[in-house]
Amino acid sequence: MEPFPNFVAIQWFSFAEQVFYQRLIEIPPEWKEKMRALAPMVTHVDVRMRPRYILAFGLAPGGEIVVWMKNQIGNEVELARFQANKIERSPAIYRNSTKEYLEENGAYLEKHGIPLTGW
Repeated sequence: MEPFPNFVAIQWFSFAEQVFYQRLIEIPPEWKEKMRALAPMVTHVDVRMRPRYILAFGLAPGGEIVVWMKNQIGNEVELARFQANKIERSPAIYRNSTKEYLEENGAYLEKHGIPLTGW
């Protein structure tokens, strides 16, 4: 886990909303210590105790960011939630990708709307 980041900069495009978001996240030093604590990691042979060496960032509609630490899928521990800022950029650069996204997900979005909770 060396070197450990002091900051993480995130910028993304929400296909569902056609909006760009960004956020600079300062990583608290205590996250590194929490991540060093041993946690069970199940392998095909046995269960081993390993640090949670992965920081995972979930990016949700509405600009919500959720941060977890883990060493494998299934033992995530939520560390924090942040709100990103909308930024002005043209969604036209994702025109083709948006078309594909809406072909696959448009009916769901029309029926249920954009999910802004439950993340």
